[in-house]
Amino acid sequence: MREWTTEFYEDDAGRRPVEFWMDSLTIAEFAALRAAIVRVLEVQGIELGSTPWLKALGEGLFEFRIRHDAATIEALHAPLVDAQQPTPQPTQHKILLRLFVHFHGNKVILLLHGYDKGGNDSPRQQNKEIQEARKRLTHWKATEARRAKQQRKKK
Repeated sequence: MREWTTEFYEDDAGRRPVEFWMDSLTIAEFAALRAAIVRVLEVQGIELGSTPWLKALGEGLFEFRIRHDAATIEALHAPLVDAQQPTPQPTQHKILLRLFVHFHGNKVILLLHGYDKGGNDSPRQQNKEIQEARKRLTHWKATEARRAKQQRKKK
């Protein structure tokens, strides 16, 4: 069912900021994020651009929007559920997560940056988070260009 593969952006020190952010999420938020990535993002990829799930921000940057809990996502997007698996229970916690991504290569989704918009939904905070994602994407593109140049020199 998965058509796309996700990978984490790594900085020059090998840190993966999205993994660090994911570790800070509540159990309900993490479950919603995981369900959204596995059931929605990795299945539909860039085709989500015509849906409320994904917003193009320009220059290859996209905002993946998670607004539902894991139970709702599973109910709406999971293939036939195995009867032996427990059904996720809806949470009372409001989910409002943002994951900034870039689509590239052979159906690969680069996870650049994430934040909990429910914690601060001000336009100023939103712009700050988008700028951080843009900075990481610019860094990633420059790194990829250097790698490609080195590969060409080796041939």
